[in-house]
Amino acid sequence: MNIRIPLKRQLARIEAATSGYLDQIGWITTRAAGLATDKAGHPIPWFTYPAIALLSDRVRASWRVLEFGAGMGTLWWSQRVREVTAVEHSSTWASQVAAQCSARILRAADDTVASYVGSAHGSGPYDVVIVDGLYRNECLEAATDLLGSGGVIILDDAQREEYVPGIEHLRSMGYRMLPLHGPQPVSKHPGCTSIFYRDHNVLGL
Repeated sequence: MNIRIPLKRQLARIEAATSGYLDQIGWITTRAAGLATDKAGHPIPWFTYPAIALLSDRVRASWRVLEFGAGMGTLWWSQRVREVTAVEHSSTWASQVAAQCSARILRAADDTVASYVGSAHGSGPYDVVIVDGLYRNECLEAATDLLGSGGVIILDDAQREEYVPGIEHLRSMGYRMLPLHGPQPVSKHPGCTSIFYRDHNVLGL
């Protein structure tokens, strides 16, 4: 009995890798490549897979989207919505992302909070504000002034303790939180992508 259980576990791992959920969502491919892509190699946000599934079903072509932190998600959103703006502190990375999509990349002058968060000042209103870069607590606070009516805020890695102040700030303003836990591209560790929303929001939550 003690021998058969380890063998069954090994078989389960093989099945998961070759025909199970991880294979179906493309995690095997993205883990091997080290890039956030789906099974076919197309870019996807570095969110949890449950969050990507929910957003894929509800995204609208008329939206304006702001990202704090440019990346593969910028490419994904650019293929689906009317306008994408991304704040990025790395000039080199900003140029690489801009060359692959139609998004407007706002390059922060330096790595300070004022420069990074302030880069997006006055550029709203947005239907979606994504916080997935530097200074996430400060970005969460700034996001509320950048949203249009019914806009939502998305925080990646919401399981991290260091983002509690920003989360509590949103809750104090009446935002509800939908945590979407699960596997995510590239990483072998589970994560949490959380959506913050109020009544009559663009996602219909």
